Amino acid sequence: MKYKFPAVVGAVAVVLMFAAGLPAQRERHDDNAPPARTVTLTAKNFEFSPAVIHIKAGEKVRFLVTSVDVTLGLRINPFPDGATAGTPPGLYLVFGEDCWKLRKNETLPIDVVGETPGTYSYTCCKGCGKEHKGMRGQLIVDP
Repeated sequence: MKYKFPAVVGAVAVVLMFAAGLPAQRERHDDNAPPARTVTLTAKNFEFSPAVIHIKAGEKVRFLVTSVDVTLGLRINPFPDGATAGTPPGLYLVFGEDCWKLRKNETLPIDVVGETPGTYSYTCCKGCGKEHKGMRGQLIVDP
């Protein structure tokens, strides 16, 4: 019984340290502030258009994403391409989703803040058809 206590205390300490870091990211951004600009992103025929999007570091952008032909998913990786373990996220996703479901002919707003310059990938995260794995794009955060 006496060996379980240190493990429980250690686990609680890790959870508290993680939870303490979450508000810090939110404090840097006003989630209710309007975006600096809006970018239309369309998914059609197993492609995203535009396939490459540039934003400036610190800029809040609202993506208006529409799937024209099928229901699919969109995942924006908050970590820069080639990131190693311990690399912090360089994108702040205001609503914090991992995979947004895009229904055919519906437009979904997604707010993103580019915090750290780098290249970030976006992909389809729902099996939408035979060419699903080729659905890719890049969000480039410029200094």
